[in-house]
Amino acid sequence: MKAAAEMLRKGGTLVKEACSKCRGVQVKYSGRLICINCGSETVLEEAKVGSLQDLRSVIIAKVNSTARMLEQENDIARQMEIARLLLYYLEILAKVSEERGKEERVRGGEGERGERGERKEVKERVGGREEGVGGMVRAREVDDDEEQ
Repeated sequence: MKAAAEMLRKGGTLVKEACSKCRGVQVKYSGRLICINCGSETVLEEAKVGSLQDLRSVIIAKVNSTARMLEQENDIARQMEIARLLLYYLEILAKVSEERGKEERVRGGEGERGERGERKEVKERVGGREEGVGGMVRAREVDDDEEQ
């Protein structure tokens, strides 16, 4: 308890999320979450990975719904707007995948998914049903290969 009070005096803050191990109170201090009850520590970088995964899931869902909108749209001007939005989502998805790849390399290796694996997954999940979207993903992949 004294250690927790000391962390609070030095600028730590209490957080509302309970410890995942013992459900105790946690203090955020020096980039870590420290449980006052059991002493377990969580590096805040791990929370970032979770939020990146959440963002990635949201963007994939948006890509799929936007692709369905594009498929049903007949107005050329509206198709252009939707296509631009779709490309924007794909750019965000590529950046999120790149950031996740960097974090995985920092943590100790490529693991099963490297940069190529991320693109393949996007192509399968997005391009599997909507051929136009898959074509854009493949074109984007070629552009990235040319830069290397």
